[in-house]
Amino acid sequence: MSFSNEQITAINHIYGPALVLAGPGSGKTTVITHRIMHLLSIGVPPDKILVITFTRDAAMEMEARFKKLLPESVNQVSFGTFHSIFFYILRLRYDLSFKNIITDRNKTLLLRELTAREHIDSSYDTDFFRLLLSEISKYKSMGENGSSFKSKLIDNDKFHRIIASYQSELKEQRLLDFDDMLLLCHELFLKEPDELKLWQNKYSFILVDEFQDINPVQYSIVRMLAEPENNLFIVGDDDQSIYRFRGAEPSIMLGFEKDYPATRRILLSNNYRSRSEIVNFAKKMIAHNRERFPKDIKAINGHGGTTLYYKAGTPKAEYAQVIRNILKELSSGIPFSEIAILFRTEMMVQPLAAELTRHQIPFCLKNKVKNIYECSQALDIISYLKLSENMGTRADFLRIMNKPLRYISRKALDGREMSFDKLKSYYSRSTGMQRIIDTMLHDLKTLKKLPTYAAIIYIRKKIGYEDHLYACQKENHVNPEKLRDIMDEIEESSRAFPDKKKWLQYVASYGNELRNTRQEQHDGIRLMTFHGSKGLEFDIVHLIDINEGIVPSSRAISPADLEEERRAFYVALTRARREFHIYFTEQRYSKHCSPSRFIYEGLK
Repeated sequence: MSFSNEQITAINHIYGPALVLAGPGSGKTTVITHRIMHLLSIGVPPDKILVITFTRDAAMEMEARFKKLLPESVNQVSFGTFHSIFFYILRLRYDLSFKNIITDRNKTLLLRELTAREHIDSSYDTDFFRLLLSEISKYKSMGENGSSFKSKLIDNDKFHRIIASYQSELKEQRLLDFDDMLLLCHELFLKEPDELKLWQNKYSFILVDEFQDINPVQYSIVRMLAEPENNLFIVGDDDQSIYRFRGAEPSIMLGFEKDYPATRRILLSNNYRSRSEIVNFAKKMIAHNRERFPKDIKAINGHGGTTLYYKAGTPKAEYAQVIRNILKELSSGIPFSEIAILFRTEMMVQPLAAELTRHQIPFCLKNKVKNIYECSQALDIISYLKLSENMGTRADFLRIMNKPLRYISRKALDGREMSFDKLKSYYSRSTGMQRIIDTMLHDLKTLKKLPTYAAIIYIRKKIGYEDHLYACQKENHVNPEKLRDIMDEIEESSRAFPDKKKWLQYVASYGNELRNTRQEQHDGIRLMTFHGSKGLEFDIVHLIDINEGIVPSSRAISPADLEEERRAFYVALTRARREFHIYFTEQRYSKHCSPSRFIYEGLK
């Protein structure tokens, strides 16, 4: 195997701190595994070497690669994630087992109880607890700076009360979550210098992969472990730091040389993956970020790459173009597994997945497609439309009778069947309630006359359903933008079905199609988010919905947010070996759209 001069420099580095800037497709895994071999060749005992990665899959891949090179030493070199290594230390010190780790299900059950105590209504957002757990994780990753954390999901005082109760419950039950493994290990090393010395003596050489994703607590522990020799070999790419929302701090990598003035910086500037057209576009685009190490990346595979751009009138036309291009690629012999469709957020995959299913193009997803018509907002709209078409049940009425608030009591519906006559009879002595019920009946009759698209707008705006949801969100201090996106997507999907009964049939069949789709199949087009694609590569990559407000997100307001969005797009672009296709629309949800600024930045 031949190596570049930069790779040889990195492999042969022995003592002291080293910062290896490894761009996309630069062969960083090869460098790490051959550096371990070099350390062994000069007499470093294998059990003195610790290799830390961020995911279990990455640790297993690294170990497997090393095993092929030197099978007799693989069981002595320590490979693992931050969590697995630090939990191993805690297990030995505190006699813990895996039974002490709280399950995801029990975390959610505990948080349901704690949020209910704070009178927080989470029913409007199916992702609420996932997002809350993400915020708790970010809070913990900040370590001693956690007190300055501000929740974007709920009222900040409520958030801090919830996390205090959450930690108290875990302590009482002698349970840990994954973030506690880091915090407890950090605390152990600070309080017990002898314990720290034991592990410092064990590991003389520490290698950290994907260092750009490190958080403050992880970094503090690694720094303690590396003392006093500081044989710390860190590998990463600051341009691919895309997990700030989880607590990762890109500034740690950027400030590494200040923490370790003796650091040797090594740039792996050769890209062995992508053609020069792709590398050059991505390079020009990411250069607009100010907080980064300057780099000059070169494509070793030379010219011959293809970069294509498609403007479509609407998302429907855009997805039709994607389908046409993919069918053409498949007919030319490109394997399913070498074609990827990447999108900014999981919500954006739903309409495209439906189109792929309709054209019988197999696809596979890392995560199951969430059915947008199963979210609470969609179910509310469905109930309204069913009632307007005399298809509604008592359950449908109960679901929406106080959305918006009408002060209708469940006691007024004592039978199994829904009857407006019985409802009016129950409130016969209240002229105010009679007027409310009459207005509701009038609204349902109006809905019956309207086509689906207009009926949904009527529910959102005229009936006051959307104002009701926003009021609930304001009460819980939640950003309404995600809810608006969901409502717009539901509304947009109804345009093709003026007949409400046909739209309701489509909604039911869409759910069945999703359930019947074999999403875990190996032989299919790869669908994933920008973040989910990190570490992967494909011959052809399709990037959809690359419009302002989506890429970058309209929520990216601060310079740091915008730079993170640019890095996420950079990751997506650099997955492509031979071709990338960028799609954008002129209109979305009946509103004018413009192409992402990132496209212009890459073309300049």
